[in-house]
Amino acid sequence: MAAGRSKVRSKANRGAHTGQGASVQREDAAPLPSLGVYVPAIESLEEISGWLGTFRERLRVARTEDQTQVAQVVKQLEARYQMRRAELS
Repeated sequence: MAAGRSKVRSKANRGAHTGQGASVQREDAAPLPSLGVYVPAIESLEEISGWLGTFRERLRVARTEDQTQVAQVVKQLEARYQMRRAELS
């Protein structure tokens, strides 16, 4: 019998070796919204509150290099929220 390479592969050798497999995202990690929110275009308090909550959460998990830009959007949304509340009261 000739000594040849076995067609059976061990479990350790299975799978992608080059990182070309499908990207896996944790179930609880939602995709982040883009920073291209035009704050004055958001009118209702409910919509402003929703976006404000989204961006506050995004600020909480933002990388250091993204924090400044996300914080700026949060400030704009907070200012828009206060102004809209004053308009409605």
